[in-house]
Amino acid sequence: MSQTTPNSTALPTEPPELAARREQLLATLEKEAKVATGTAEPVLRKMHELLASTQPGAPFNPALYEDVKVAFVNFTQAPVFPPPAIIMECLAFMQERQVAFISATQR
Repeated sequence: MSQTTPNSTALPTEPPELAARREQLLATLEKEAKVATGTAEPVLRKMHELLASTQPGAPFNPALYEDVKVAFVNFTQAPVFPPPAIIMECLAFMQERQVAFISATQR
C-alpha cells in the first residue's frame, strides 16, 4: 500500500525568474521561427511548443518530446549555419528548470 499524499506528485511552485525567462524565450523563439530557414525552422517551432508546455497548468504531451527529438536529428543531419543561438538558450533553460525542481523536491 502506498503512503502518498494527494499533492505528492504535484510539481513544486516554479520560481518567478524561471517563468520570466520562459516568457522571454518564447517571444524570441516565435520571432526567430518566422524568419528561420531549412531545418532550423522546425527546431525553433518545436522548441516553442516544448517551452510553452512547461507553463503551469499546461497539459503534458509526451509525444512532443519525440517531435523535438526528430526535429533535432533532422537539424544535425542538415544544419543551418550559424545555428540559432536561441536553441542553446532554450536547452540551458530546460536544464535550469530541471535543477530547480529537483532541488525543490529534495527539501
